[in-house]
Amino acid sequence: MIHEFAPAKINLGLKVGRLGKDGYHNLESLVVFADTGDRLTFEPAPSLALQCDGPFGVGLATGLDNLVLRAARALQDGTGTKRGALITLHKTLPLSSGIGGGSADAAAALRGLNRFWNCGLSTPMLEDIGASIGADVPVCVQSETRFMRGHGEILDDVSLWPMLDAVLVNPGVSVPTKNVFSRFDATDHGTVLTGETFVPATNKDDVLSQLKGMSNNLTLAACKEAPVVGELLQELNEYPQTQLARLCGSGATCVALTASVRHARELAVTLLMRYPQYWVRSVQLGGSSVNITDTL
Repeated sequence: MIHEFAPAKINLGLKVGRLGKDGYHNLESLVVFADTGDRLTFEPAPSLALQCDGPFGVGLATGLDNLVLRAARALQDGTGTKRGALITLHKTLPLSSGIGGGSADAAAALRGLNRFWNCGLSTPMLEDIGASIGADVPVCVQSETRFMRGHGEILDDVSLWPMLDAVLVNPGVSVPTKNVFSRFDATDHGTVLTGETFVPATNKDDVLSQLKGMSNNLTLAACKEAPVVGELLQELNEYPQTQLARLCGSGATCVALTASVRHARELAVTLLMRYPQYWVRSVQLGGSSVNITDTL
């Protein structure tokens, strides 16, 4: 049996470009990964099969459209292997929550099956396969801090990025990405992307200043789709522990950066006491899928 961790993907900054003739937007996004996420296991089986458990696994579709199975089939097609596997997805990340759960699971499936089937593919090869599955899958293959451009296929290394303490909060509403982009396209033409090289700050104080100069272009559209998101962002910014609060991806999860682990834990406890029905996690942002562990 092989195990693989699928960390949550957090967009600390997200610029959405103008809608292209192909019906897609180019993006520029600073992407980091949290030390919380889903887990996958891989066991021998005569064919491909997927089963789900965990707090968000009940009712999750396990048919051919599931991104995990799409990734598995893409790896089969790319390598010519006919081997099967029983994949178990322990789903701890909320669905349609803007933190890349499906994409992270697909990337974890590529990594895990690459080892399980002894395919021997390199990371760039897995990223190429991931690009055929979804725009966020390539950056999730390594699950390391990156500046993502294009349709998600251009990944610039962001070295020396410090670990950040934060709280992730999801108010328990599903916000489908396609709905948010539909609202965005109806009211916003997108940003003209310059393609300039991202020069990262290297200490926490400078990082915070740099992040305050960024934004998430999808925030207004997500707040229209789910007004509770706007209310949550406003409230998060009012807590003394919060240095910066921002929408994650297309929502509904929000991230609040704090100055320390202690402040993050204090904020998480406060939020859980006030909103026991919310999904709340005190996390650290940064690192990689190889060296971070899931913390509840």
